[in-house]
Amino acid sequence: MKPTSSLRILAVLALGALAPACRKDPPTFEPLKLADGTVIPAATLSRGHDVYTHYCASCHGEKGDGQGPAGSGMRPPPRNFRQGLYKFGGVAAGELPTDDALKRTLRRGLHGTPMFAWDVPPADVDAVVQYLKTFSPRWKQESPGAAIALSEDPWKGREAEAVERGRTVYHVAGKGNAGCASCHVAYLPRADLAALMESVTGRKVNLANADPYTALPRDSDYSLTVDAKGEATQLAKVLPPDFLFHRLRTVWPQGTRVEGQPYTAQAQREDLYRVMAAGVGGAAMPSWKGAIPEENLWALAYYVQSLVVMHDTSAARDLQQRLRDSKAQE
Repeated sequence: MKPTSSLRILAVLALGALAPACRKDPPTFEPLKLADGTVIPAATLSRGHDVYTHYCASCHGEKGDGQGPAGSGMRPPPRNFRQGLYKFGGVAAGELPTDDALKRTLRRGLHGTPMFAWDVPPADVDAVVQYLKTFSPRWKQESPGAAIALSEDPWKGREAEAVERGRTVYHVAGKGNAGCASCHVAYLPRADLAALMESVTGRKVNLANADPYTALPRDSDYSLTVDAKGEATQLAKVLPPDFLFHRLRTVWPQGTRVEGQPYTAQAQREDLYRVMAAGVGGAAMPSWKGAIPEENLWALAYYVQSLVVMHDTSAARDLQQRLRDSKAQE
């Protein structure tokens, strides 16, 4: 997959702004020893610097601080690598990511953002991933987290049943459920939502003063501005995604090609599982792996997928209208 022509032009123009910096003598590198005992050769870091300057610096900045000339006004802002914080690391939220997760983001990009997929040789992908580790001292102090593996899907062949269970997991908190609707919006009319909560918890729920259909901005680790040391001086707030409206960063429409392969319903569901299991670093989304039963975690992936596939369809608009009507009846 290659970036679109408009984004190519933007990157080229931004690289032109970096041209004076690019004409400086290339930096020299010493081998980098990481906390896990890995030593990255100087030649790999040098190659990674060249790849980063060519492909990444226009948005992420020459210093890796997310302040590149093309990044101004982007939402979400380009990642500030000096923080050592990553949203989709393939590990429990907040831990350092695995190399495989970083490479997956580079190869795939992030759907619905200016971070598009880069079709570059595998050796260049590996080199730039290693070079990113020079920006933050966390890599010298901490080892990457343990990769979160897919468990066996217990709902294969029972999709409708999984979606029904997932609806409960999403909307109700406690008793093995995630209660996602407390941050994301709810997708049930008010009366149905109250009835579901009562059936699970055994308690009547008064939703009279609640607004389950409007998500509120949450704190994030995205740095809008930084100081001379690259430390964030202003952080962005982000909205938890509405699955009927927003494009999810690590999920693509079924039938598209991702990394050269057809993106199937199963692949989409597995990507949803990974994000829910790991959580989202630097956001309010926690790690759900181990916090709720695996069958509920998979059911949640099925339910959210049932919403994702409705994105930008008449069914989604009809559901949103029913929810608005429910809100208007307060």
